Amino acid sequence: MEKLIVIANLGRVRPVKFKPAGEDPADKAHLFEDPHDGLDLKPKSITQVVTDTVGRFRQSGRHDRLGGMSYGEEHHLKAELEHQALDRVAGKIGDVVAAAGYPAWRLVIPQAIRPSLLKALPAAVFRALSQVMPGDLTKLPLAELEKRLINHH
Repeated sequence: MEKLIVIANLGRVRPVKFKPAGEDPADKAHLFEDPHDGLDLKPKSITQVVTDTVGRFRQSGRHDRLGGMSYGEEHHLKAELEHQALDRVAGKIGDVVAAAGYPAWRLVIPQAIRPSLLKALPAAVFRALSQVMPGDLTKLPLAELEKRLINHH
């Protein structure tokens, strides 16, 4: 089993480490995490990016003192914000795996971002990847993660 498991979504990267059972039968396999290793990468929302009237384009040809509102390419802005979030998450995952010495590792991510995130990972990090599991488990307590991830393999 992999000694490193990275659980991620667009807003959070949560690395956990696997400790196998010891020689003592009472010592069971478990997961542990360093609280300083996790990182919340809250993606910006459109309202955070475009909130005031400064710099907005006018909807009509009329000039007014309040400014106009841009109804332009909102879907392009959403796509760009998602792309930036994916890059931040892939970068953090790359840092975590590199710091661990590029061991065989497992990734748990939502199915919706799987293809894009895998493409965004650094090549050396991607080569060390041994398994990808679907799911958004970033908020689960460690005990629940152990039930799902240790017994899954």
